[in-house]
Amino acid sequence: MIPGLIQPLQLLSRVAGDAARAALRRAEVQGAAFLIATFGAGFLLLAAFLALRLPLGSMLAALVMGAALLVVSAVLVLAVRTKAQKARPMPLADPRQRPPSATPPTAADAAAMAVFMVAFLIGRRLADRWDQTR
Repeated sequence: MIPGLIQPLQLLSRVAGDAARAALRRAEVQGAAFLIATFGAGFLLLAAFLALRLPLGSMLAALVMGAALLVVSAVLVLAVRTKAQKARPMPLADPRQRPPSATPPTAADAAAMAVFMVAFLIGRRLADRWDQTR
């Protein structure tokens, strides 16, 4: 291994380890916040159910709460779907195709191609001889 390469690799591994630890700490805090928010939402739902249970009764309160939660989830799903459709890239249109040339090649075109081919072959032959003499 190259001697001068060890120190940069050690520094790189130390920096990567520090970044991974910082990302893990952020993930732990976010996970805890999500868990606490889930419990908070559960207690709010329980409070709403208990508040509706007295005037409406248990069955009707559960029905109202379930319907309200379904409406909220449907609104969220529709919002995410419309946002995803707006973010989706539009398909590329096919480039316009030019119609093939209707005019057949002329004798001048054929002569130009022949001259080019001969010049190319001569150039290749001279290049090969030039490489052999060196």
